[in-house]
Amino acid sequence: MKKIYNFLMLTIFCFGANAQTVSITNNTGTSPNIVVGGSKYHVIESIYTDAEIGSNNFISAGSAIQKINFLVVDQGLPNTISDFRIWMKNISLDSTIVNTGNYNTADYTQVYSGIFNTTSTSNLVGVTLTTTFVRTAGSNLAVLIERMDNTLHTGYSFSSANGNNEDAFATTSRRYNSNTLPVSGSTVLTVSTFRPAIQLIHQFPFDAGIIVIASPIISCYNSLQSMNVEVYNDGLNAIPASAASVTLNITGPNSYTRTLNNVSEIIPGGSEILTFTGININNAGDNISTASVSLIDDGTDYNDILVAVTATATTLNTYPIIEDAETTLPVFPYAQLIEGTDQLWGLQTGSYANTDQLDSLAPRTPGTNYYLFDSYSGAGSDGFISRLFSNCIELPTPLPPNPDPITTVSFWMSHDNIYSTSLDSLYLTISTDKGLTWTRIQGFQRYDATYLLPDWKNEIVDISSYNGQTVQLGFEGVSKWGNVIALDDIVINYSGLAPVSMLSFEAKRNGRVNNLTWVTSQELNTTKFVVERSTDGLSFSPIGNVTAVGNSTTASNYRYIDAAPAKGINYYRLRILDNDNSYKISEIKNVRNLGVAEMAINPNPVQQTMNIAIDAEASEKATVVITDLSGRRMYNSNVNVEAGTNNFIIPVNNLSKGTYIVMIHLGNETLIKKITKL
Repeated sequence: MKKIYNFLMLTIFCFGANAQTVSITNNTGTSPNIVVGGSKYHVIESIYTDAEIGSNNFISAGSAIQKINFLVVDQGLPNTISDFRIWMKNISLDSTIVNTGNYNTADYTQVYSGIFNTTSTSNLVGVTLTTTFVRTAGSNLAVLIERMDNTLHTGYSFSSANGNNEDAFATTSRRYNSNTLPVSGSTVLTVSTFRPAIQLIHQFPFDAGIIVIASPIISCYNSLQSMNVEVYNDGLNAIPASAASVTLNITGPNSYTRTLNNVSEIIPGGSEILTFTGININNAGDNISTASVSLIDDGTDYNDILVAVTATATTLNTYPIIEDAETTLPVFPYAQLIEGTDQLWGLQTGSYANTDQLDSLAPRTPGTNYYLFDSYSGAGSDGFISRLFSNCIELPTPLPPNPDPITTVSFWMSHDNIYSTSLDSLYLTISTDKGLTWTRIQGFQRYDATYLLPDWKNEIVDISSYNGQTVQLGFEGVSKWGNVIALDDIVINYSGLAPVSMLSFEAKRNGRVNNLTWVTSQELNTTKFVVERSTDGLSFSPIGNVTAVGNSTTASNYRYIDAAPAKGINYYRLRILDNDNSYKISEIKNVRNLGVAEMAINPNPVQQTMNIAIDAEASEKATVVITDLSGRRMYNSNVNVEAGTNNFIIPVNNLSKGTYIVMIHLGNETLIKKITKL
């Protein structure tokens, strides 16, 4: 019954496929018949791929698998399970699925035999292996579990990792659940896609790791921010005070580097949060935040680095502001969980229907995509609230003697007539304090008895009372486990005149110079545009002036050439002056010049193939790497680039739906972009 939607979000992820603790939870589901079963006896045999585990993990005696954890959803009775056995073996990379047939422990290594206690304060329950297990490099791992205690087990449910990283429907597991004693070599196991979700663990005497980078709420910042980095003791011994050195490095449109040490002793299994202050992330775009830890005698570097994408919102002030959910999500690219455990906003391509509907909801033409708030994912989503929210929006300022602008938000939402008692709803909300607090302006119910078939309805909300402020808008979905709510074609617009309405502002490299172009749709008492440049995105200096038309209600085109740009990244903005010497500042654009490369990906989101354009300063060999957000390498290829613009077509049809990181290793430089696979 559950339908999964993938959505472009800001997510913390491990940089690299290797980790001391490996969690395999992809294609998550739940099942009462895995791990312990419900009858008197239970056997389950599963395959976990080398890509899921990490090709360099657990392949030496010093990094052998020592513990295995399972993720319990509902804890049944009895809590202590006797005669619980675990077996492991290395198998070839070609062995990715199992068939119905007899199981046999003869070629396995028994790694545990004893009691399995499911009592836990968290959802992780497991055992320490009686025999550690070393993986063979370049192999998959088979795990066989036997429960032979001749006892009924009811009320259990465990998380599953269905299929594998290549195919959610692959038959990667087979099991036996019966009141008859199973016999190795003769008892038949029946195939399934439901594998137990697991954690494989090795512990070193000393081991510090980074587990969290906590970024500020996504907004357009105009002041210094703070970020928290949590360092964790994964080792067997305590980490003394000041022994763990943690560095936070931010690159992209903003830059920052600072190192802090832990203040207190960190006991095994404990952690400490280090607060990094004075961070300037005012320039819009996706910043790459890298946290790394250094510790003397650290047993492994697998968990020493964590990378997060820290977003700085763009400020929008060119009207009308339109979000059609089709390509780059220029207005509403972010989502935030408020209550519950799952963020329910996603992107839907094409028609949507569930088993209780007589007909499907078709996309609004001419597009094919729309936002979907998924209230139809199971009873667990009852009461879940999540917010789809925008970049910053500069609302128009009243300018006497012109009439005050009437500013509105227009959008289309879906209605249907199923689940009349499930009052799923949608609220338009607004924040005036950089996303710290939100106010509900108006609410709308999903259920409507007049909608015999799912269809769209246009709503318009007046937000003129917030004119003159820079705000963020959000659509807050509230799930009551009814049907989905669809949202599309959001338009923010106003009536009345403003001094300058910018249609566009672009900065592009042209050989050794940079071309700046901008277009205004109207001007009122405007005198000139002062072009300002910065090399750090913080301190701007004027480099030239362009005289304004002054007063106009039609489009006016402007151009400025920076004939001597600085080496590296050049940041540009416009200071727009009026007759009374008042001014406003445009958004910031940047151009890379001399000595650095640039990468662009089109289209994004992607479906079958994507085009990577690399603008290189020199001819050299590059490596293209695609990873998922857990750091697993999904694609790797070497390409030859020439000085100038290079275009490469990369197939992505084998990738599952979701968000991925594209990295280009070019000499001493690494270019990073984020893509969404539909």
